[in-house]
Amino acid sequence: MKENKALKYIIAALSVAYVAFHMYTAAYGTFVPQLQRPLHLAFAVVIGFLCYPMAQKKDFRWLDAILAIVSLFAFGYMAFKYQEVSMRQSMVTPLSTLDIIVGGIVIALLLELTRRAVGWVMSVIAIIFLAYTVFGPYMPSLISHRGYGLVDIIDYQVFGLDGIYSIPLSISATYIVLFIILGTLMEFTGAGDVIMDIGKAVAGGFRGGPAKVATISSALFGSISGSAAANVYATGTFTIPMMKKIGYTPSFSGAVEAVASTGGQIMPPIMGAAAFLMAELLGIPYIQICKAALIPALLYYISLFIVLDFEAARTGIRGLEKKELPKWKDILPRLYLMLPLVVLVAILMMGYTPFRSAYYAIILTFILSFFSRKTRFTFASFLDAIIISAKRTVMIAAACGAAGIVIGVITLTGIGLSLSSVILSLSGGVRIFALLLVMVSSIIMGMGTPTTVAYIVVSTLSVPIMKELGYAALPAHLFVFYFAVLSMITPPVALAAYAAADIAKESSMKIGFTAMRIGAIVFTIPFIFLQDQALLMKGPALMIAFRFIMAVLSAVAFAGAATGWFGKNMNLIGRAILLVAFGLIISPEVITTFIGTGVLAAMWFLKGMFAVSKQPGMQASA
Repeated sequence: MKENKALKYIIAALSVAYVAFHMYTAAYGTFVPQLQRPLHLAFAVVIGFLCYPMAQKKDFRWLDAILAIVSLFAFGYMAFKYQEVSMRQSMVTPLSTLDIIVGGIVIALLLELTRRAVGWVMSVIAIIFLAYTVFGPYMPSLISHRGYGLVDIIDYQVFGLDGIYSIPLSISATYIVLFIILGTLMEFTGAGDVIMDIGKAVAGGFRGGPAKVATISSALFGSISGSAAANVYATGTFTIPMMKKIGYTPSFSGAVEAVASTGGQIMPPIMGAAAFLMAELLGIPYIQICKAALIPALLYYISLFIVLDFEAARTGIRGLEKKELPKWKDILPRLYLMLPLVVLVAILMMGYTPFRSAYYAIILTFILSFFSRKTRFTFASFLDAIIISAKRTVMIAAACGAAGIVIGVITLTGIGLSLSSVILSLSGGVRIFALLLVMVSSIIMGMGTPTTVAYIVVSTLSVPIMKELGYAALPAHLFVFYFAVLSMITPPVALAAYAAADIAKESSMKIGFTAMRIGAIVFTIPFIFLQDQALLMKGPALMIAFRFIMAVLSAVAFAGAATGWFGKNMNLIGRAILLVAFGLIISPEVITTFIGTGVLAAMWFLKGMFAVSKQPGMQASA
């Protein structure tokens, strides 16, 4: 008992110091990268080994304590030597014996913490890439390289800014940690409850209401959440039981929440923190990323909303009863809790950095908590918020460090260019086939990793291929990011589906495949904006508006084809015609778009010709 109490005090003290360090650097400026990043990772690893035990049994806690102490010295050594590291030339200046030993320990500890905090998938990926660095000479000629020894690997990965301490950890050590703190504080003030009540009030009473509530609340909550799985737990705890209550099956209920929660990662302003990485990699203002991502994000949720509406009409699922809906008069007085997000965006639009904007939003969130007795921070609740913020940061920091290992291997060995050659060769030079291969590879590489890390990996490997195909940098980055996010609902490793399965008490694989069926339409959106960049806010305002409206109409056509309902239950011929209308509408040629719109309109008026009688048991199949 005393041991557990002492451990809690240690974790609390470290968490307070961790958050205080980042709030200080947000207010007064960051240290040089060779100090800021190692200090950030040192805190994360030490806290991580204490928060993520090897096993639940107390017998192993002594081992966790030893690893935490070793981590303190190993990662602290990197921070202590920051001046020397900043002056040396990677792969040229020799390392001392102590440097080599400490560097090896750093890599080993980081991989172990990644396994515990992020999952074995990311850890195994990093290990495979490290093995590739050694065994390059024995690989097929297309991906072979000269090979590197252990000392070279430690030098490149640890004692410079090209491996573990590269751009992913830089973003984690500056922007991401502040947005994690902001999101956690907003959760503690009740912003999540406000979001849920808004969703219920807006859509709860319509047919299939709870499914639409999940869509709206997850879109809003996703803007402050850095994780699709966290989004599922935050909103799905309420929406999944609601959906089951009105007649949806557990697999359908969990799938709706998984798809809706995953979309939160592409919703500005935070986008699972990947927007900051994208801005850094592209060298453009963060607000431009948000601007370009806005219409694809809206299309994601509008498309899902339409599919759910058609599915509810097909199966006869009703909405919530009036007595179950919150009243606007109870919601409006609490809307001030959302003010930090408004201020965040406003400060960004004024030209300030995301770093400074998040800092002011955190301060405002803390102040606003005192406007009501229910939301007011006490010492205990504030300490809990800080500890949770630190624990969430541990996962991201470890994942970014492991992603840095992958990036280090890619830049050291040049495998990125080799993979580009493989994909271009397999596609036979046909652009659509190449894009489909990039889509599949982005989904596979994104599986089992947090949103930010998934984006880091796929952007490093796939964006060069997109550029080879002739696409501009921003659309290419958004394309691969979008599919990396969709890995969260794509079996076999679908993290959002796993989280939903836990709440719905259903098979995660069943939920994953149902999620892919429900969300089939969202897999088409990146292809649409890639060929029609008006959807990325490029071009005249009238053309942007026209293309957005046409994209929504295409979603209507696709939803009708996918669900088999378009005012009436449609036969196979009717569904095929709707699919053709979808293809015509999304064409970049205006004439073809108008033809597709005409076909869709004709289908609505002639739907009786393609109607079939409602099959028994349809509702159960929802």
